[in-house]
Amino acid sequence: MKRKIILAILILIAIITAIAVFYNDRINILVLGIEGTRTDTMLLVSMSTRDNAVDVIAIPRDTYYPTDGKTKLGQKKLNAVYGFKDVGGVDGVSHAISNILGIEINHTVTVNYDAVKSIVDLLGGVEIDVPFDMQYDDLYATPPLHIDFKAGPQVITGDNAIGYLRFRKSNDGKIREGDIQRIGRQQAFIAAAAKKAIGPKLPYIVSGAIKEVETDLSIPDGMLYTIGMLGINDAKIHMHTLPAKSIGTGSDGLSYYYYDADATRQMMLDIYNGMPAKAESNEAQQHQIVTVN
Repeated sequence: MKRKIILAILILIAIITAIAVFYNDRINILVLGIEGTRTDTMLLVSMSTRDNAVDVIAIPRDTYYPTDGKTKLGQKKLNAVYGFKDVGGVDGVSHAISNILGIEINHTVTVNYDAVKSIVDLLGGVEIDVPFDMQYDDLYATPPLHIDFKAGPQVITGDNAIGYLRFRKSNDGKIREGDIQRIGRQQAFIAAAAKKAIGPKLPYIVSGAIKEVETDLSIPDGMLYTIGMLGINDAKIHMHTLPAKSIGTGSDGLSYYYYDADATRQMMLDIYNGMPAKAESNEAQQHQIVTVN
């Protein structure tokens, strides 16, 4: 009897896995970190159940993306779309990023500070080699921000994960970074978290994470996708950043990240064709002064 039960379970798992692979062999999930009325973090997670691969594309919040009828200061930035009452919200951001990347987005996930804390704690913390001392305090942030890390390997817990992910400048002014440098640290953090999550506990972690976020992804769908990805390893997780044409100042005096539409199209073709991730050129990230009407 026990053998029959075990056999039935194995057959069921095989059927579910087959459904996950053949029903939709690529699933695109947009992950948004919200700060007030703007998106502080935007990530497109593209999963291929066919290749057991995951590509994570970071979209800089300062990406130049003008919206018809929105001409106030700062409204030409992609991170402003979320706050537009008529064409904004999660759907508005999803539509904008779908246009930029030229793909269909299947699901969206909205993450707040409490969700990040819970998910990192669910993993038991994330091991990170902090590149340099980080000290920064902002009493006016919501919630107040207190960042204090010493350089070197350590486990980042849920309580201090947000500080590590948000750090951009130090109290003494000696360290002042742009969004691109921060994206690099966030990607390293995500890679370390993913490496820790991979394994037999992955379905448990995914089901727990779904409960902590706002999403149109149901727990059954999450389990279905997870089962289809059980053969993944950390070598199959690739990090990308939206390709830059230039980074500079617009006619309104604000800093913008101007993405390269042709390079973006090629990046997405490479991802969909299962080609290895290309090393990003440092030249593409060099600061250039550009004036835009």
